[in-house]
Amino acid sequence: MGGKNMKRFANYFLAGGALALMAASSAQAGGFQRGSADTDILFEKGTFSMRYGLTYVDPQRGFTSINGQGGDFGDYTGAYQIPSVTVAFGGDDFSCAGSYVESFAAEADYTGSPGGALPQQASSFVGTGGNIDDSDRTNLATAASVSRTRSLSFKSNEFGATCRVSYTNDYGRFSLLGGVIAEDFHFEGSSFGTTFGVIPGVGKIPVAATQIDVESDGGYKAGYRIGAAYEMPEIALRVQAVYRSEIKHDDVEGDGTVTVLQSLVPGLPAGAVVPITSSLNEAISPQSLTINAQTGIAADTLLLASFRWTDWSTNKSVISSISNASLGISSSSYSPYNWDDGYTASLGIGRAFNDKISGVVSLGYDSGVSTGSETTYTDLYTVSAGLSVKPENWAEIRLGGLIGFWSSGSQSVDEGAYFNGEVGDDMVYAGSASLKLSF
Repeated sequence: MGGKNMKRFANYFLAGGALALMAASSAQAGGFQRGSADTDILFEKGTFSMRYGLTYVDPQRGFTSINGQGGDFGDYTGAYQIPSVTVAFGGDDFSCAGSYVESFAAEADYTGSPGGALPQQASSFVGTGGNIDDSDRTNLATAASVSRTRSLSFKSNEFGATCRVSYTNDYGRFSLLGGVIAEDFHFEGSSFGTTFGVIPGVGKIPVAATQIDVESDGGYKAGYRIGAAYEMPEIALRVQAVYRSEIKHDDVEGDGTVTVLQSLVPGLPAGAVVPITSSLNEAISPQSLTINAQTGIAADTLLLASFRWTDWSTNKSVISSISNASLGISSSSYSPYNWDDGYTASLGIGRAFNDKISGVVSLGYDSGVSTGSETTYTDLYTVSAGLSVKPENWAEIRLGGLIGFWSSGSQSVDEGAYFNGEVGDDMVYAGSASLKLSF
């Protein structure tokens, strides 16, 4: 197989290979996954290494039907960037790395929907305020107020420290990995609200139309990652498995405003701005297990594979609540998920063209996690490619790209949604670049 060439290839290749696999998983790995900490750098040559990366993703998903009304409502998903920074030091038997990455995030802009927002849901009832059972969200007839989601977004920043300890014998190199994680949470949301009053002899009528804007934050929560790896440099073999723990954000609180658009309430004229407090019920960054593998199959040629399981079934729903005790405001809005677990896999071929340039092509599949309560994250099929250029021994540039096909899907009230909707076949595009310096 050309042992000398395979060993040379193993020393520097993970370049294009890891890049393409990273682009595939980062583009849309089911649910709200964004980036993952760079643990490959723990195995790369150099006493001190630093890598900065940026991935750009453009997921093009939009509703084709909302509550039976068909049309082109535009994409509600928006393009985003995934920054990452990793600094590592060590040697053959021991190394450590500090890392930053945007781990989980999502943005959705529904202002292209009919009326500039998603359909109505009950946001409060007389006597219970915003404490509403999920099954009552479609009970609009008796609701004291209703809301329509205009937009929402959240993101989590992950800072981590991970170390590797290795032992080498005649059978190869065995490694254990372990580290700690600190992750925060930030949420923003905007919606239209309508409050009702009852006039004797007339019945229920709308008495105020509002726009609600909130911003909430959760402090840093701790987690951990552990893993193991086995390497046989003679055939460029490496198998690495890393487990990341679940992190719960149960202290997400903040504030916001209610802007009165129209009003029949005395003392609350149109244009008035009312301060409110805001909170989320709970946000969960799910546990996951990632396996990356590579092996030489011919001179200067690698077979690469990856697999990730993510426990997305813990994400049932997110409830955003607002209140102002002095004015008697208490309501909430609801985003159901009820996801399945997610499975992401890829398979690729890498090739070293010479000592300075290598590349990879990869096919990927993400099982999708949507079950009918929402319909964004359906099955995703991807093709990606990456290129590594080493102009000097101490510098490496990586470039990569991805094209993905998102299958169509639907959501319905019968499956836990609060409105019926359909999405068609859509596309995802991604590009990635990174720079590594080693000393």
